[in-house]
Amino acid sequence: MFSNFYRVIKFALQNFFRNFWLSAVTIFIITLSFVTVNFFILANGFSDAVLTTIEQKANITIFFQVTAQESDVQAFKAEIENMPQIALLEYISKQDALERFKNSARVEGRTSIVDALDELEINPLQSSIIITARSIEDYPAILSAIEKSPYTSIIEEKTYRDRQSIITSIERLKGKIRDVGVSVMAFFAIIVALIIYNTIRITIYSRRKEFGIMKLVGASNWMIRMPLLLEGILYAVISLGITILILFPLLSFLQPYTTRYFDGLAFDVLGFFSDRFIVIFGYELAAAIGVNILASGLAIGRYLRV
Repeated sequence: MFSNFYRVIKFALQNFFRNFWLSAVTIFIITLSFVTVNFFILANGFSDAVLTTIEQKANITIFFQVTAQESDVQAFKAEIENMPQIALLEYISKQDALERFKNSARVEGRTSIVDALDELEINPLQSSIIITARSIEDYPAILSAIEKSPYTSIIEEKTYRDRQSIITSIERLKGKIRDVGVSVMAFFAIIVALIIYNTIRITIYSRRKEFGIMKLVGASNWMIRMPLLLEGILYAVISLGITILILFPLLSFLQPYTTRYFDGLAFDVLGFFSDRFIVIFGYELAAAIGVNILASGLAIGRYLRV
């Protein structure tokens, strides 16, 4: 049994090296397919990270009119703060807003603004409420409750809707990336299948006399067919190995740029693949082996006569 298995591997390697340049082109195409697919996976992971970051920073900031009475503001706050959708509610009074603004101006060296505010007899800043929901899906319910409140007349501005439009745009972009990625993967799967099909067909044609002699001396159909199938699997394994060798150094090179140009975005491109190494590359290897076995099997069934 082990001797037969050894012969199968030996014949598969012989097939591989006898048509070396054809094998090299096949591996190049499969590797290109792997790299392209992985960049679409990276783009999908990046869009997920952007959405998560925006959702974490999302909130509803309500600014009250300068003339709003404190009692009305407190009544509005008491009305909505016990909503189950609200995780955190922070009230910033006019005085607190003034002190924060002054402290910020002092840090930035704008002391003239602080002096001007000190000379004013009234506080020109607004009180506000910052609401953080338990999840992004809870914001519509909170906005609806705010709009139905009898105290809407004291509200001057709400800032959430702009963030909602950004989140919606990114979700649409993510959907387009996913759709394009699926189309590209399907395209490359067809190309790889055709390449493997023709590679095995050429191997069968170039070794047709040898296969006939093997059959005459007692070789089983299994002994003839299995090296060809194993050759297809070998293409997938080698291509995936080359992809990993290309991908990780490239991701290491890109990592500083993602940190520099996307400040505040907690996305580790290298860690994304490292943490999902078995899942991502395991599925890719399984899919590639499946496509290669299918293409090899079709070529063997059509062209090999033993």
